[in-house]
Amino acid sequence: MHARRIIKTLALTLAAATGLAAASCGGRHGSDGLDSLYREVDAEITRSGQYMAEKERRIADLRREYAGETDDQRRLRTLDRLIGEYESYISDSALFYVSEAESVASRLGDTRERTRLQIKKADIASHAGLFAEAHQMLAEVPRAALDSSLLAKYYATYSSLYQYECEYLPEGEYSRRSQELRNIYTDSLMRVSSPESFDYLVNWAALEIGRGNNEDVRCRLEADIRKHEPGTRQYSILASILAFMYHTMERDDEYKRYLSQTVISDIKGAVKENMAIRELATQVFEDGDIDRANRYLKVSFDDANFFAARMRNAQSSRMLPVIDNAYDTRQKKLQSRQRVLIYITIGLLLLVTGAVFYILKQIRRVQEANRRVSKSNGELQAMSARLQEMNSTLEKTNEELKLSNRVTEGYAGLFMEFSSINISALQKYHLALRNLAVQGNVKGILKKLDSGDVAIDTLKDFYAKFDEAILHIYPQFIEKVNQLMTDDNPIVLKGGEKLNTELRILALIRIGITDSEKISQFLRCSISTIYTYRSKLKKRAKNPDTFEAELMVV
Repeated sequence: MHARRIIKTLALTLAAATGLAAASCGGRHGSDGLDSLYREVDAEITRSGQYMAEKERRIADLRREYAGETDDQRRLRTLDRLIGEYESYISDSALFYVSEAESVASRLGDTRERTRLQIKKADIASHAGLFAEAHQMLAEVPRAALDSSLLAKYYATYSSLYQYECEYLPEGEYSRRSQELRNIYTDSLMRVSSPESFDYLVNWAALEIGRGNNEDVRCRLEADIRKHEPGTRQYSILASILAFMYHTMERDDEYKRYLSQTVISDIKGAVKENMAIRELATQVFEDGDIDRANRYLKVSFDDANFFAARMRNAQSSRMLPVIDNAYDTRQKKLQSRQRVLIYITIGLLLLVTGAVFYILKQIRRVQEANRRVSKSNGELQAMSARLQEMNSTLEKTNEELKLSNRVTEGYAGLFMEFSSINISALQKYHLALRNLAVQGNVKGILKKLDSGDVAIDTLKDFYAKFDEAILHIYPQFIEKVNQLMTDDNPIVLKGGEKLNTELRILALIRIGITDSEKISQFLRCSISTIYTYRSKLKKRAKNPDTFEAELMVV
């Protein structure tokens, strides 16, 4: 079982084509080197926008070149470069331009090129998690008419598709079947690939690592990797295999080092179809760096959404409850420290109080020190005032802690309940699609995919849970909001509503989400609609200029 999980990890790494730097033979790197690499990862994340802008400029140049080209042969070459830019960046765009290229190849009557594009389209679809569509595309490929080069691509695409299915499916009969089919197609791929080819080298390395021949793999790959530039697909794959090899050898420092370099290379190459940063988030989380793990996981989600990789999102989601529990544990530790500080403060107060009584007793014994007694009484009064002020501050702090705990518990409860419901719904939806796929009912699958019922029902459930959580955390939210509105402009709910759109906007502002773009994404409406709502709500408020500031303390 352990070996199988390792092979899965390698295949997924190779499919993602992530990059990392080569290491010298036998080098060991301690925690200081890892900390430096983690800081470099953090720095590259802040610069990721620059790398994306460079890629967008290349894409824009290619699109202009394509739009101005009239010769179909040159248009086909330009489209191939566009597909190369998009295939690890935005899957939907990559699929669109593959379809464009298929049309051009059809006009040229180039059957071989159209078949190559059909295989490429299936490969991109499998990366995006469109497994049923990828199977359909590959089923339509005329296998008997393929030459050795296309046959190798055909086997490689099937191998990757079954590997992705194996990663996505839970352990069981279907997962084992996918793994068996992947092994069959990998074996076929090696049979038709030239021993000098890159694909042969990759699969040879995977097999040799599985047999424990790590030294042979290390020496050959470290020699071959020098032939490629960092950031290229070949360099990335070879370096990823070296990282995988160290993982199987349980040499954690080298594994983490290569994994960090993978993330750095992905960011520099604007690669959005990746798994490295999610794996790195897991590693730093296990090392106790919760904040950094949370940041890396957010980047993983953002990349998966940008690329439209459904499988990557599902995999990243498995880490969310773990990190959330870690945050809860850390919050409890902070509260424990707070209690210790309070006990220390109380102890100091008791000591001060004892000292005061002792001073008073001494003053009463010395009758001639009336002036000093009077002065001491004044000091005691000032001290008492300060103590009252400290008590008041402590009470306020306790109230804020109670509110913070209630908000945290409310958010955690909302997240865990909604995630559980959503996962169940997705499992049912997936099972339904799987059953239709097994039956070969493509029309049924398309009809179910086009219906959008799951997304609509999930969104309704999410808003219902959101409304319930807000009213649980802020029981008098609606009443307090209406206290801020003019008497003739209260917010009135319709029958059966817990919150309406206006109140949800105000609730999001209350919990700290003030950016109109983020609110529009949350409520699935345009930014201009959010601006209109906020403007109208301010006009209805008693104090328009301070309305949102007053809302933060309701």
